[in-house]
Amino acid sequence: MAFDGITTYHLTLELQETLVGGKIRKIYQPDHDEIRLFINRHGENHLLLLSANANNPRVYLTQKKKDNPAVPPSFCMALRKHLIGGTVSKIYQHLSDRVILFDILVKNEFNEPVTKTLIAEIMGRNSNIILIQSPENIPESENDGGDASPVIIDTLKKIGASSSRYRQILPGYRYIFPPERDRLNLFDHHEGSDLSAVLSRRPKGKLADALIKGYLGVSPQIAREICFRAGLDPDSCPADLSVKRRGFLEDAFADVLGDILAPSRPELYYFRRTVRDFSTIPLRQYDSLSRKAAPSVSAMLEAFYYEKDKKARFQTRSADLKHRLTTLYKKETKKLSNLHNDLLHAENAEIYKIYGDLITANVYALEKGMREATLPNYHDPDYAPLRVPLKVNETPMQNAQRYYQKYNKSKRALDRLAEQIALTEDNVFYLSGVLDSLNRCTELPELEEIRHEAAVSGLFDKRGRGVKTRRPEASKPMRFRSSEGFEILVGKNNYQNDAIATRLGDDEDCWLHVKNAPGSHVLIKAEGRFITEATLLEAGALAAWFSSVCGSEHVEVDYVEYKFVKKPKKAKPGMVIFTGQNTMNVRPDGRLAETLAIEEA
Repeated sequence: MAFDGITTYHLTLELQETLVGGKIRKIYQPDHDEIRLFINRHGENHLLLLSANANNPRVYLTQKKKDNPAVPPSFCMALRKHLIGGTVSKIYQHLSDRVILFDILVKNEFNEPVTKTLIAEIMGRNSNIILIQSPENIPESENDGGDASPVIIDTLKKIGASSSRYRQILPGYRYIFPPERDRLNLFDHHEGSDLSAVLSRRPKGKLADALIKGYLGVSPQIAREICFRAGLDPDSCPADLSVKRRGFLEDAFADVLGDILAPSRPELYYFRRTVRDFSTIPLRQYDSLSRKAAPSVSAMLEAFYYEKDKKARFQTRSADLKHRLTTLYKKETKKLSNLHNDLLHAENAEIYKIYGDLITANVYALEKGMREATLPNYHDPDYAPLRVPLKVNETPMQNAQRYYQKYNKSKRALDRLAEQIALTEDNVFYLSGVLDSLNRCTELPELEEIRHEAAVSGLFDKRGRGVKTRRPEASKPMRFRSSEGFEILVGKNNYQNDAIATRLGDDEDCWLHVKNAPGSHVLIKAEGRFITEATLLEAGALAAWFSSVCGSEHVEVDYVEYKFVKKPKKAKPGMVIFTGQNTMNVRPDGRLAETLAIEEA
């Protein structure tokens, strides 16, 4: 999951074909660490994104648009001043490092053509976007001693001596490329000799680390791929490699380098429908993951980073709601535990009546100031003696009255406790279902539905219960296609579950839900056909997987004809009743869900 030198190499080739010869028409800075250039070439408009974000630095051609600030930042204004109307004359990579340079031909104040270079350094938290002026375009009066280093015109991030002694990045300073740290250029690799030199530098470390620290632009992903193709453990020690194994490593290195120098094959790698990684060369180490080819390197990068950004935004938006729901769930769970303890004490209240009866029957033998009394228990067939605790500051009759009061209070509490326990159990079940939906949803509209549901249900504020507010635009349930061609719908939240249970089905369809646990409503669309056992089992596995008990080895799933599913009036979202159901025992299967999923357009 790294924007490494190999991805940079293939992206640079793609940008050369697409942008060289194009004119820069507009420049925007929608975020503090992101620049966008509108470039027109042969009548086609392209939008180049350059981001120096510390977590997700990247460069690619994008189709997504962003709102721009009303007042452009100073770096954006500098780029507009120097680059608007310029022609992209050259795009190239610095060695095999994560640095892309854009030479842009512009005219100076004397209407003379000069070249200015925009540099994108994709270096994690050290990423930066820098505009420099080539030495040949610097007037002699400003060139200190004929230094051939280019001069920085402006930079997105200012780096002073307090942050870096080796390399200051400030306007007017000489530009220096990021330090190579004795790493070799991957594209100048000489078989055998270079690899032996790299391994000999770090004989006691890990093999993968030796490759990463020996070559510019080699990421952990590529280092692991080389080791995987060689059949070697990436954590093994280079000094322990035999001659034969070194030969395997050299062959694997040459094999990977051949894939790098070949035309790019951009692919996205998925695990359980979630994008996990990307690469511009085939990665054999990911043979167990599903993969999807991308039409271009830029399309691959945009798909990956769009999903990553969306996930980050989603987590930020959902964090507060999840925290409040989790806190409320823990509170209700603790309340339920306390109620069960109270019920246990109330059910044992008969002893208080016995204490009162024995004190009353033996009042003549007791006196104030006693701590306890051992009295014959006439409730017992054998009249076994019973120790009765007393309060020293109460008379015998006051002790008896206190026990009678505790007995009557416990008896009254039994009925109310049963009611409270039933109500609290419903709340705990409902909250666990909402939390399960929140953990499963991935889109902002789905999150807004859960937020709306929490508001109208009065989960956090009882005054909001039943208040009519505008409901968010309805999101759509997940869609799957069984191995025999039946469409299967799976809800991701209670509003989608309501739609499945009340509107989206016909009488001949089949409705499924995990037994006695929160989970998704599942619907098999019959569409005039007989629903087979194989499809029923697949839908059952989906119902088990998209539930709160998906980690269990075996899960019971109820299934019933759609016409027997009803939603009571004033019931909470997602709550239904059904009769005439059958039950099957299935194994939750995430791989099946990934296989049967229908890709949305």
